Amino acid sequence: MTMVMKVENKDPVKVDNFSKIEKSLRSLKSYGPCSYAILENDDGSYIQVAGGRVTCVLELREKKQDRQLRAYLSVPRVCYTGEQTLMFGAGQVKMQPDEILFIDDVVAAFKAFFEKTPFPLNIKWREMSHIFAAPLLP
Repeated sequence: MTMVMKVENKDPVKVDNFSKIEKSLRSLKSYGPCSYAILENDDGSYIQVAGGRVTCVLELREKKQDRQLRAYLSVPRVCYTGEQTLMFGAGQVKMQPDEILFIDDVVAAFKAFFEKTPFPLNIKWREMSHIFAAPLLP
């Protein structure tokens, strides 16, 4: 199985080995030239992450179901409350404390997506499609 991996400021590459994907993910930082990555399969579905290390936001696009999902944890790993804003190379994203994942969570989710196996049980998914269905302002 071959998928396409896109990392900020790097050329897209076809990947057929998870070790290359993991290496790219672990090199991400929420600042600097490599702050997001996307892994896309042949049907147009993808998993994407913004940030790095201990400040990651993970989303899943299910193309066939036309759904956009954001990962969250049942028990937040951070001690603060209230909405946060992550600044990264593609812009910014607002997130709740339970939506902040560590890179180990991200690697496990990307591996499940790559291998087409169930996602780790600690990762839950929140529907976000309504954000993309909203009309754009003029």
